Amino acid sequence: MLADLHLIAPLTVPGLALGGVYALAATGLVLIYRVSGVLNFAHGAVAMFATFIAYQVSIVEGLPAVAGLVAALVAGALIGFIIEYFTIRPLTGRPALTKVAITIGWLLVLQTGAGLIWGDTNYHLPVEVAPTNGFNIPIVNVIVGFDQLTIFLVAIGLSLGVAAVLKYTTLGASMRAVADDPASARLWGINVNRVTAASWMIGSAMAAVAGVLITPLINFNTYSLTLIVIYAFTPALIGRLISLPWTLVGAIALGLAQQWPTAFTSNGGINEVAAFVLVLIALVVIYRPGVGGARLRLRAA
Repeated sequence: MLADLHLIAPLTVPGLALGGVYALAATGLVLIYRVSGVLNFAHGAVAMFATFIAYQVSIVEGLPAVAGLVAALVAGALIGFIIEYFTIRPLTGRPALTKVAITIGWLLVLQTGAGLIWGDTNYHLPVEVAPTNGFNIPIVNVIVGFDQLTIFLVAIGLSLGVAAVLKYTTLGASMRAVADDPASARLWGINVNRVTAASWMIGSAMAAVAGVLITPLINFNTYSLTLIVIYAFTPALIGRLISLPWTLVGAIALGLAQQWPTAFTSNGGINEVAAFVLVLIALVVIYRPGVGGARLRLRAA
């Protein structure tokens, strides 16, 4: 069933909000991959478990939502550190596939643990960091929720903040050096283990924030939050797992691609088709001639 083009504007708002969440998750995914060389399949599970910590703090215990967000951020960073320190670092020098298998194991552990504590498929109240009411933009007659605006601004701000850290700070320079050549970084006196742990902590904390922010937009349970990593892979691939700006662009494109098609058809699967097309485009970009042999470096700009 076709719809009028005037639906594009109202669909843009939730699309940008979704894109912001994907940008947070994908930025953390790229950061971990480029510094440690590990494609973290537990990324979504980390976001899910940390988000349920926020749920416990703000919904069950009744503390402000901001307190829950801070608790999730700390929990995400701590989980990231535990994964890296106890299970990834001891495997230094082992094949990348072994490390990927470890992250899949962590996914199962976190998924099972959260299910035992909070229930697998139970519906849970979202952690609303900002109110759901909003304001109207007169020119296009579109209502923007304060929660949607907060999600977008926080996501863009944190994503750009990570890019700035990588480009202008000592930690960022160390991360780029480790991503480029860990052996040479050690010769320059860089503590590779500390830098790698920092990348896991920052990346996992960003996943946690993404998880909390997306709870008002989804059916909040352990499975839906874990699946966020599947969508995060798409913008990460668009950025070729190295470029944070292109990862941000890919995330916004994905959020819009999951909303705009519904203006033209009532087919419930069109959103997944749009996401799949973006994945194919990303793979074409990554594996186009001349790219595969190039040295990959972590790029903030």
